[in-house]
Amino acid sequence: MNSTFKNLTLIAALVCFSAQAYATSLGTDSQPQTEIQAIMRTAQDKSIGDDSRDAAVQALVENVEAYLASASNKGPYEDALKAKLKAIDSIWALGEIGDPRLMSKLTKFYTESDDVLKLNLIISMGKLKSNAKAGPYLFGIAANPQETEVVRAAAFELLEHIKYPSTVLNLTRSKEIGIEKADLIYTGGITGTISGWFSPDLPIGHAGLFVGTEVKDGKIKVVIADCVPDNFKPGGVRNIDSWYNFTHHFMYPYYGNRTTPVKPTAAQRERIAKLAVAMGKKGLTYSDTHGSQKGPVKFDCVGYTEYLYEAIGLNPTPNGYETGAGWPLTPWEQFIAVKPAVAKPASPIYVPNQNIVMPGQSIITNAFGALGGAFGIGGVRAPEVNTDIRPELID
Repeated sequence: MNSTFKNLTLIAALVCFSAQAYATSLGTDSQPQTEIQAIMRTAQDKSIGDDSRDAAVQALVENVEAYLASASNKGPYEDALKAKLKAIDSIWALGEIGDPRLMSKLTKFYTESDDVLKLNLIISMGKLKSNAKAGPYLFGIAANPQETEVVRAAAFELLEHIKYPSTVLNLTRSKEIGIEKADLIYTGGITGTISGWFSPDLPIGHAGLFVGTEVKDGKIKVVIADCVPDNFKPGGVRNIDSWYNFTHHFMYPYYGNRTTPVKPTAAQRERIAKLAVAMGKKGLTYSDTHGSQKGPVKFDCVGYTEYLYEAIGLNPTPNGYETGAGWPLTPWEQFIAVKPAVAKPASPIYVPNQNIVMPGQSIITNAFGALGGAFGIGGVRAPEVNTDIRPELID
């Protein structure tokens, strides 16, 4: 973005979430539409024929398929940055369309996706209208310790959102959290949002800090630190326990996690996270003018994350973005200045419809023999049972 244009226009705009974003949904008629939004609106337009609406849906599906099929999706985020952002926004749009017939496509994409796409797919599954298949599928994800905890946390939230049973008894924690403590995380916002206030190429509009995960009442929850306008509930500098709050009630997509080019050490990550939790308890407020992006009393979202990192000697974004012609620093500028977490290669995961554990043949044989002995019956052969059962993808 040209620095002069940025100075003249962004001074009056909110860099992160705004009161307007709080009161309105994405893509109001007063805001320019991105390509993805225009396609989504076509798919939702009941005044046109079914063929035109179906073609619009197919265009969104093809955006996701194209990204997943590309060889570059196996490498660092930047190898296919625009394609990945387009895929994320397309997944979001499919959820907004809400057609329950899309569930089969979303579940297919899920088996091929990394955690960033998975989280967005889970949110979109929960948005599909009259979708009886979403509950069992999401419960399978929430109960599955092979999934990362950040993904499972999203599944638990969407189960609550659709009012489906969401408590797992004797819950087993995952081996992987999915995001490193103190990583920077990103979603949409009023400037640089998917709705494109100034440019459709700026989807990143809000920054926060990932603190960790915890278990409450048989559910995995995330812990996130961020700063939002004071009229939000909760507002200002805060600690929250949901993707729901971070993405502004699932209004915006989730764009992933990143960190400084010089990665924080484990000790530095602990210090950043502890500072964030402590700051979230002080009642600090949001800077509507962005005159004090980095505090010490008033912050905006991206300035708050800069403050947390700089407190331990790391600087996510060059200082030139924060003063003079570079002011104000935007979440998008921070997003492209920091480095992505390299995703592990995606591997197919079969998600059960319920939390089922199949017994092995030896257990069946021994149990059958014990049952026969209890009734004084000998020489009874246990049945051969196929215990290698894999649930099928939803169609």
